[in-house]
Amino acid sequence: MNIFAPFPFVRFALALIVGIVGYYYCPILPFNWVLISLFVLLIFYGILYRHSRTANWTVMAGMTATLWMIGLGYALTYVKTEHNSPLSFTKNVDKIAYTQVRIATLPEEKASVWKTTATVDKVWIGGKSQLTKGKVLLYLQREKLSKPAVGDIFLIKNAPSRIEAPKNPLEFDYQQYMRFQNIEYQYFLNELNVVKLGYQPPFWLYDWAIQINQRADEILTTYIPTKTAYGVANAMILGLRDDLDNNLIQAYSAAGAIHVLSVSGLHVGVIYAVLYSLLAFLRRRNQPFYNALFVIIILSLLWFYALVTGLSSPVLRSTLMFSIFLIADVWKKDQNAYNTVAFSAFMLLLWNPYFIFNVGFQLSYLAVFGMIYFQPLLNPLVVIDKKKNWLYWLLDRLWKVTTVAIAAQIATLPVTIYYFHQFPNYFLFANPVVILLSSIVLCLGLGFVAITNLLLWLHLPKVLTFLAMLLHYSIDFLNGSVLFVEKLPWSITTFLYLQTWEMWIMYLFIVAMIALIETQQAKWIYVAIIPLGLLISTNVLDFLKHRQQESLTVLSVPKHTVISVVEGRKAYLLADSGFLKTRSNIAFRLTNYWSSLGVTDTLSIDLQQDKVIKPSFAITHLGENTCLAWHGKTFLILRESLKNKRIKLFNHKVDYLILANKSVKDLEDVQNNITYTHLVIDGSYTDWYADKLSTKAQESGKMCVNLRKEKALIINK
Repeated sequence: MNIFAPFPFVRFALALIVGIVGYYYCPILPFNWVLISLFVLLIFYGILYRHSRTANWTVMAGMTATLWMIGLGYALTYVKTEHNSPLSFTKNVDKIAYTQVRIATLPEEKASVWKTTATVDKVWIGGKSQLTKGKVLLYLQREKLSKPAVGDIFLIKNAPSRIEAPKNPLEFDYQQYMRFQNIEYQYFLNELNVVKLGYQPPFWLYDWAIQINQRADEILTTYIPTKTAYGVANAMILGLRDDLDNNLIQAYSAAGAIHVLSVSGLHVGVIYAVLYSLLAFLRRRNQPFYNALFVIIILSLLWFYALVTGLSSPVLRSTLMFSIFLIADVWKKDQNAYNTVAFSAFMLLLWNPYFIFNVGFQLSYLAVFGMIYFQPLLNPLVVIDKKKNWLYWLLDRLWKVTTVAIAAQIATLPVTIYYFHQFPNYFLFANPVVILLSSIVLCLGLGFVAITNLLLWLHLPKVLTFLAMLLHYSIDFLNGSVLFVEKLPWSITTFLYLQTWEMWIMYLFIVAMIALIETQQAKWIYVAIIPLGLLISTNVLDFLKHRQQESLTVLSVPKHTVISVVEGRKAYLLADSGFLKTRSNIAFRLTNYWSSLGVTDTLSIDLQQDKVIKPSFAITHLGENTCLAWHGKTFLILRESLKNKRIKLFNHKVDYLILANKSVKDLEDVQNNITYTHLVIDGSYTDWYADKLSTKAQESGKMCVNLRKEKALIINK
């Protein structure tokens, strides 16, 4: 029996994914061979299809079609990979003298830079210009350069630098993340290496979307007075997270609602559900006019939201997906939900195969699958007669939202733990409330943006003020509910860790349980027990190992001195005050690492403070410098210039001398004052000074670790 017979696009989408992933892990097959194979398979399929009157011929035809789809996925990924293009600027990147780029995306406001992406239109090599293709990441210094606009054309001096691979253990791989977006190189720009040449308007639809986005931002800036409420409105409605408070982001994360603060499939789904319910009266059988009106109104408003977000990629994906759902729901008879979902995924992957590696794409489709399959199983567990009165109707709605949250959580749990290493313990209670309140905020905000100009034209400022106040209070209520959940004891379980194979083991267990529900056969119980037992036994062994671990890691972090000490299941973070203030930076550099070590408790320590933790771990503060003793090893962290007289305090031997904050510019000054075994140059140095000191150390026969170029130094007890 062919289980894919009722929904062929599930088979096609899975085959396409196999080909895409196959190219990612094995990009060595000659492209010409792949094209020839596709042509041969197509001919073979045609022959088989003509003789597919018997079951065996039909099966062979189906297998041939599946192989063709796998090959298509492989070939498509090759074509969509920028550096495979003969015009890619990456072919001779080291020889580039000048680069002409055009801003392609709305800039993000960071602490000291504007961050954006640009297309590379032209490069100069050996005095000659060449037309090229490709994208680069740009960081423009805010103090020296004005905010760029989409369409601005810049001439940049020198070649771009490759986005660096992570140097710290299990640090978030930003290089890989950007490679999935076909970006491998970056520029750091100031007034000395860039000049604006002109402006080229982007494609008219994108230009229109940008104008709508900017006008919406002006409206929210004018009518939402408080920074916190404005930041949430900007994030939810426009997809701009520049003004979000870090503590508020953490609160949403603890409530399991961080997805609310990013324009995503959830927002498009909310708008779709609200519009579908409000316009349901237009749905009439055998009346094409009303059905067409129903579809046109909903599609128009969905795509208007996409324009408001500046045609954000996650919203574009979700809008296309729900557009397909809507059309299939209205005009296709005997609709199969799985086939519709698979068809939308199939179309999106044809457009951009690298979507499959996007976490948002994965979570969106897994959540939709969970809602389609698990929600109908969960909903009948509690039967509420919604016709009794309004309270019963409200309880029924609340229960439905709860089952949707549970269903989505079941399907996305392994991926969520794998990527984010945490679990919101009160999601069952928080999610229905957050989804309800965020839906109100989203609909109010989008409606407010849509009618503001009309109300201004009609000279109705009081109505506008009332609506703005209503939106503001609804955001405050949403934030208050999230902050309340965060303050509850044990609101979030952190530092959860799954290896890739463990994530797949969890999905094997879920699939086995689905098979058990569908077939009612006892053999699936054993299939479920095996992966579950393997997962439990692995975690027990890891727990026992983690209780005995003791390690010290000097991390590579630009502009900062950072040391992680792990003893058992507790981690101590020793760093300068600037690093300790940035929770996002800590999460970026250390969450994955600590999670893999089974850490359950952390303590942050400013390197400039005196603190004795335990007999095996002591910190002594000497001026701007710090001496750390750990299990018989001594570490001297030198943060002030050797010209300071207090350096005489260090006229003794240490095991590791850590140079920080450009405290030493000539290694001879150190050798005359301090005796050491290992030299460590941390990430707070510039490349030029770090290379100079490293070369000098090697010439002197000293063991040296240059954290500007090398991976983090890990020392085990």
